[in-house]
Amino acid sequence: MVLILLSTMIFLFLERRYPGRELPKSKGWYWRAIFINVLQLLLIGLGGLTWNKYFREYTIFHFGHWNNPVIEGLFYWFIGTFIFYWWHRLRHANGFWLIFHQIHHSPSRIEAITSFYKHPIEIAADSIITGFFIYCFFGGSAEAGAWCSFFGATGEYFYHSNIATPKWIGYFLQRPEHHSIHHQLDVHKYNYGDITWWDRLFGTFQEAEHFAERCGFPDDNEKYLKEMLFFRDVY
Repeated sequence: MVLILLSTMIFLFLERRYPGRELPKSKGWYWRAIFINVLQLLLIGLGGLTWNKYFREYTIFHFGHWNNPVIEGLFYWFIGTFIFYWWHRLRHANGFWLIFHQIHHSPSRIEAITSFYKHPIEIAADSIITGFFIYCFFGGSAEAGAWCSFFGATGEYFYHSNIATPKWIGYFLQRPEHHSIHHQLDVHKYNYGDITWWDRLFGTFQEAEHFAERCGFPDDNEKYLKEMLFFRDVY
């Protein structure tokens, strides 16, 4: 948790010191972001006391003891990028969009704090999926799970952040420029993965030289957070 908080602070600093582009003004945005991110922390804490604890007691496979929890966590993160690539595509499908993913795509400002601006049900689902494949399927250690969370959170902060990046990074990691297309107004597709390999392999990769000009929902509809929490389509 300490490393994740440190990662958060680093990206917040970089965005303000080296902004990639000027972000639009959005009334009430920071209050909405703080509210949702506090819910995120509470749900992650709940997961550690409930479903993750349960998953560690009922392991399907056990792949032996790893001597290094950092390497183990990195392995789980990499496997997770493939799982979450497909889970992300599913969240864009009809019927899943309103429940899981509409809130995340509503902001006009794509920056580090947008990373976990998600419906509580989506946050819980992400945590359950991660806990299942690390603890229940692989029999991973709690330390490795913590490192996997760190790598995953840092990756999300990176490709949501408002910092310009060199093109060569995109041969493996998704760049912020790539992900701005994913959030682009009236697009909301392409570039689903934390790494670009899966998008390239399955035909959903879209190259980006620059940031998308406009992101989020039209007509300031992002302000309707309460309606989105109750699954109303505001797009």
